[in-house]
Amino acid sequence: MYQVVAITLDPALLSLLKHYCQQDDQSWQLRSFPTVGSYLTAPRNDDAIDLLFFDATGIIAGLEEKRLVCFMAPLALRVVVTEPQHEDVILNHLEHFHSFVGHDLSYDHLQQLFANAARLSMLPLQESERRLIGRLTEYPVFPSICQELRELLKDPQVELVRVTSLVSRDPLIVSRLLQLVNSPYMGFASETWSLHTAINRLGFQMLQTLVLMLSIKARQAELGHADHESVLDAILADAGRCRQLALSCGYPRTMQDQVFITAILSGFGKLVLLQNGFELCDPALQEQSSGEGLTYLAVSAFVMTLWGFEAEVVQAILQQQQWQDGSAPSQKVSRCLYLARLKKLQLLTALPDAEKKQIRAAGFASVI
Repeated sequence: MYQVVAITLDPALLSLLKHYCQQDDQSWQLRSFPTVGSYLTAPRNDDAIDLLFFDATGIIAGLEEKRLVCFMAPLALRVVVTEPQHEDVILNHLEHFHSFVGHDLSYDHLQQLFANAARLSMLPLQESERRLIGRLTEYPVFPSICQELRELLKDPQVELVRVTSLVSRDPLIVSRLLQLVNSPYMGFASETWSLHTAINRLGFQMLQTLVLMLSIKARQAELGHADHESVLDAILADAGRCRQLALSCGYPRTMQDQVFITAILSGFGKLVLLQNGFELCDPALQEQSSGEGLTYLAVSAFVMTLWGFEAEVVQAILQQQQWQDGSAPSQKVSRCLYLARLKKLQLLTALPDAEKKQIRAAGFASVI
């Protein structure tokens, strides 16, 4: 049984939430509170809250009360209900909440929020990883251009010119995107300075990942976080090495792209940890030799689930902590990332002979 909590006085929002919980095979239990005070004093199991709605337009609460609301729902997907024009409300909640929706919340969007919350609770994380994630208060906000792009690409018949038009609205992203397309990371035979051609070459899935990374990088530059920018640059470089390894081992172009995309998304956990006061030297950010302690991957998986990325992507992020001998696409991607990390750390020769035999049999003889 999943639990959703709503702190609101809005009868329309409560009606929508009740309707969803009643028709969704009774797997969700709703509790509602008219004030922050009534929520804070009510008996409950904080770790059992999976989804939290906070009505920022109807509920008056101070900063400390908002912190307490989030502290008492550490593992929940936390949603602020506001209006798009209320930028001050959004800015005041950035540090504590994961998602922002309007009072005109559609049923499809609501369904996605419930689905993401359920997936968060089912992530195969260690207890120590869940405790650490529960202490995090600051997350990068999913950029608005990425949300618009995702909505546009839901249409399988969307025209390339419409996608190009959307991306072209941000000149900084366009210039950096073209630089990336023409870099050795992408492996294209010839250069292009046409955005239309660049997007056509990349494909929409790769485009979404690169726009996400470039948007986050631009935001870090605005905030003056030079160390965060350097981490993103290192993530991109690592993704390039992963792609090169996939190429050298005979992966087709589509699988090389999946390796590159997953490598980028795998690194976002490092950025989240830095935003929450961790240092680059902290163990949680280190690329250790075994699956023990790769905490940043757990954080990456949590964030990608929050942002609604496919389950296969999240699986590949988590599975790269150790050798995967299966034939599923996510396993093929994750074992390439696993080997790329060990190669970077110069630890391949230290692997057990039995694992080396598996690696050679899987087509990675040139790596060992």
